[in-house]
Amino acid sequence: MSRALLLATLWLLAVAAQAATAERVSSSQKTAALEFLAAVAGGDGQAVAFTIHPDDLQALRLRILNLLREEAKRGDSTTRGRLFGQAKRLEDIERLTNTGLYAALAERLYLVSREYSDADGIAAIPDKDGKVLVIVRGRQPRERGKVQVVNLVTLKPYGKDWKAALPSEIEAQIDDLIEGRHGVTVPTKGLAAVRAGRAGGTAAPQPGIVELLTSSEKLLSEAKCDEYYGKQMSPNFRRVTGKKALEALIAACQNSLGTREVLLSALHIVRGLEPRYEYEGQRAVYDLAGQGLPFDRFVLEQIDKRWYVAE
Repeated sequence: MSRALLLATLWLLAVAAQAATAERVSSSQKTAALEFLAAVAGGDGQAVAFTIHPDDLQALRLRILNLLREEAKRGDSTTRGRLFGQAKRLEDIERLTNTGLYAALAERLYLVSREYSDADGIAAIPDKDGKVLVIVRGRQPRERGKVQVVNLVTLKPYGKDWKAALPSEIEAQIDDLIEGRHGVTVPTKGLAAVRAGRAGGTAAPQPGIVELLTSSEKLLSEAKCDEYYGKQMSPNFRRVTGKKALEALIAACQNSLGTREVLLSALHIVRGLEPRYEYEGQRAVYDLAGQGLPFDRFVLEQIDKRWYVAE
């Protein structure tokens, strides 16, 4: 639906509601709607989660976990990869809080709003299950112009106050991801990554890179972390990393299977991608955004005709 058609629909809803069962928008309803819209405008999934009703977040978390657990029993990970990235382990997802799980999903979801200095309540339309459809006309900060924008936010009672219900658009996007349906709107962060990749251009990995990735994967699989950090990591990395810090990294790798699995997952994913070369081909950068890893890129560098892991 185009934005113009959406606005027209909202106005028709308001007019119809005012003639039927619409109520005035209360101060607490307007506050809840503005808090939700401000969080969406900020683009922080965690902030958005804090404005959504806790019951909705809990129901979403339980639904997703039940789905992933049943999938794991079949020895499958397709849905987990679609929702969180192939590198995200089920046990890590299970440890997420309700808000944390939504924030992790938000990297693949798309909501849009503007920043508003205030808003006028147009109508509050009672909906099923105690929900209320609140229509507000947002006023942008002066420097953003005089155009006022109409928004619809679904709210649920939260004690004496209100919280936003989980948007049906988000529920639909999550279903699209689960089912692997294409044509879903790409999140702004994802679009930026795609455009950046295209702008810089990618190319096939050089033989030296393939050799580095293969040998690194073998060392980590055998828990030879001292050799990985001593031979595979760049001399530049070892030079700027203090002795105690380097020893701590090796110990964490040696003593934690989870740490090694993260590194192995990164290497496995990277082997299926093409890097973007920088500095006249001396640096290779892999985009790992959205792969479920605690970092968004994997960087290699060439020194004296040999490739190393840079960071």
